[in-house]
Amino acid sequence: MLEKYIEKFRKGTQYVNIVSAVTKEELTPVHEISEDYLNQKAVKFIPASGAATRMFKDLYAFLEDQEDTEFIQQFFANLEQFAFYGDIKGLVESQGWDKDTLEGRLAIAECVVKSHLNYGSLPKALIKVHAYEDKMTTPIDEHIYEGEQYLNHGPGSLHFTIGEEHEDLFNQYVNQVLADKEHIDITYSFQKEETNTLAVDMDNEPFRLEDSEILYRPGGHGALLENLNDLDADIIFIKNIDNVCHKSRVEDTIQSKKMLASIGMEVKQQIDAYILDILADDYDLEAIGAFLRDTLNIVLKTELTKKRAWELLNRPLRVCGMVKNSGEPGGGPFLVDNGDYVDLQICEKSEIDLEDEEKREIFESSQYFNPVDVVCFVKDHKGEKFNLLQYTNEDRYFISEKTHEGRKLKALEHPGLWNGSMHNWNTLFVEVPLTTFNPVKTVNDLLREGHREKVIAR
Repeated sequence: MLEKYIEKFRKGTQYVNIVSAVTKEELTPVHEISEDYLNQKAVKFIPASGAATRMFKDLYAFLEDQEDTEFIQQFFANLEQFAFYGDIKGLVESQGWDKDTLEGRLAIAECVVKSHLNYGSLPKALIKVHAYEDKMTTPIDEHIYEGEQYLNHGPGSLHFTIGEEHEDLFNQYVNQVLADKEHIDITYSFQKEETNTLAVDMDNEPFRLEDSEILYRPGGHGALLENLNDLDADIIFIKNIDNVCHKSRVEDTIQSKKMLASIGMEVKQQIDAYILDILADDYDLEAIGAFLRDTLNIVLKTELTKKRAWELLNRPLRVCGMVKNSGEPGGGPFLVDNGDYVDLQICEKSEIDLEDEEKREIFESSQYFNPVDVVCFVKDHKGEKFNLLQYTNEDRYFISEKTHEGRKLKALEHPGLWNGSMHNWNTLFVEVPLTTFNPVKTVNDLLREGHREKVIAR
């Protein structure tokens, strides 16, 4: 096992062979929205183990260097607009902290990230993000509300992946939230220790701790494929913990979720019908080839055979919402050459050889962006669960430089959950409104329109 990891470090990140950026031509059109998917068991899967430390990194930097940056100016100019201000307002006023003085700003920043709210140590899932007349809500509340609108009724199921260190806090909060929500079922899991990956030094030798033990680190969000694989569901909606919006703006999100699920149901039924034809030995290879090309955007370079048709059809299906590219950092949808066929893949910037001028031009021409809005169909034509671990591409791993106690190391992450881990799935890309994408990477992102109450003009 050690040698297998070390070989990956020696080889380095393996670039994907992108052929072109996805255009409207490769997107699946929407004809009508159906709720037939509700006849299947649906679960919402929310990766939520991340701490909010990075969300408040600018406040930490301010406490360290006391530098009055543009970010800090924006934060304090809008201090009263943040939902969590309601939890510190009394303290700020009783202490007489003036947000327009350095001393006051330092006291307030310390109060937010450390002493009072301790937000820098909490999971992002438990940060107060939205304010309403009667309460303040966290991403957990917003994910539940959103799920109530498009998951099965009674119970609607949500599954969070959380850090073990946050288990008690998570349970306390969820138990309160569910006190009057018997129609909602919430489960959670941890990233599995056995998915941790070897760390190496800068010479690609195992990184050893002071006691000579070898260091293993969490294997990135790709490790959550194991958690996804454990879920008992026909359909799994995936969405990041920080991508929520104010309830007054959630309608586009609800409709787009129903749209992705209904498109997936329709295509899944077509796939199953072709599979049953193959099993009955009563199939039309020409029709299957047209379906692979025109619906699934799989372009074969070799002749289609019965065996190849079976292999390409009998796989999990994912329907991925894509938004117009607005310059956010992250991955996007591309056509990728896999050797004997070209298909649709989500690729991260780090997986593309930007030193290659042609590849860089393709990457920069991308019209769409991956907001991580995925609906997965994980059962086969017999209603039996696919083993999702068999449909990953182990060569799409990530290598990054980190430090441990001041020493440099290289870390290896499993293929990303929605790129390499789902490499061998059938894929549909569908355009969804930009209003459905409201990530909170920094605290000031909460000042964006999607996190404010929508004012209806009269």
